[in-house]
Amino acid sequence: MTCEWPLMGRAEELGLISDALVGEDGVKGFVIAGAAGVGKTRLAREALAVAASRGMQTQWVAATQSAQPVPLGAFSDVVSHFGPDPGLRVREVIAALAPRHGASPPVVLGVDDAHLLDDLSALVVHQLLLRQVMRVVITVRSGELAPDAVTSVWKDRLAERLDLQSLSLDETTILLEAVLGGQLDSRSVRRLWTLSRGNALYLRQLVDEEIASERLENIAGVWIWSGEPIISASLADLVAARMGRLSPKLVDVVDSLALCEPLDSDVLSRVTQRIAVEEAETQGLITLATEDGSSRTVRLAHPLFGEVRRAGCGTLRKARIRGQIASELAGHRCADMREVVHRAILTLDSDLAPNPTSGVLADPTAGTGGGPHQTSSPSPGLRDQCAARWARKPVRRVLRGDSFL
Repeated sequence: MTCEWPLMGRAEELGLISDALVGEDGVKGFVIAGAAGVGKTRLAREALAVAASRGMQTQWVAATQSAQPVPLGAFSDVVSHFGPDPGLRVREVIAALAPRHGASPPVVLGVDDAHLLDDLSALVVHQLLLRQVMRVVITVRSGELAPDAVTSVWKDRLAERLDLQSLSLDETTILLEAVLGGQLDSRSVRRLWTLSRGNALYLRQLVDEEIASERLENIAGVWIWSGEPIISASLADLVAARMGRLSPKLVDVVDSLALCEPLDSDVLSRVTQRIAVEEAETQGLITLATEDGSSRTVRLAHPLFGEVRRAGCGTLRKARIRGQIASELAGHRCADMREVVHRAILTLDSDLAPNPTSGVLADPTAGTGGGPHQTSSPSPGLRDQCAARWARKPVRRVLRGDSFL
């Protein structure tokens, strides 16, 4: 197995950026946009490496949230002090970065996470492109608020914007087999792709952890992933950073879906708060899909959101949330037997008082579309079976409609 992960599925993008940087077609910069972890930084660094191999000088700066309050924080190694005239300091940074008139070779500047630039640093990047003194490759996270000087870079066509997508299933297969140095069975690669959604950063964390724990192993020349994924602390931190700081109301929304997904939007709003559901959608934590032309089904925006929240959620909290959801669902008819089983397990693992003669547990065929003639009276055998299950009250993972297993 190789320790260095190759750049897969980005050959077209890399060629496009590299050719533009070293060519004379007038393109002075590229903005690489995408979600966290899709490989923006890796692609930008590879593009600068190609430029360097063709004789160009390269420089790299990275913006961070901690440096954002500091004027020209991203260029702290260029500016030695900050005087009373910000405009003068900006000109000094531009003069220090820009090559001398007529100098050769040309310079390419890489700016990582430009959405985190302070206003003056963003102004420097904007002016470098506006004056065409050097070529610039910028990475920004999609959906994040960026300084207007950064936004105008692609809005005013000072640079071309390239939106980077997650890896497809086929691209994930090629990447993992290149990393592992052997064939990966189709079920395992689909599970990894479904759980990571093709996010290269999440995928690497998952694979490294599963190999270290020997759940992903080479058996007779084929790599097979068995068992449940265990979310490492490093992966949990990455996913938590992607979700951002959640208010208690948002945590309730995410945890409810983590324990019972999908849910009807009206059910979720009653279990939590409608305004919290709306905020969760705005922040990209959940997605809504319309079914049957009327009802709206809610899911978490990424499977790992649920994995991380379940891992960090206490047993008593899980039981309480499941009880709230089960109580709300009790007034709704089941669409099919799959939903009957889903609700039954949800109820068994909740904090609701044992009552094998009521609701879904009383008669799994009730409310599945058979009409008003159906009865909710349980058969003696079914009642005994439910009572026995209540007595055991096992702790089990809730079956989810979108299970990747």
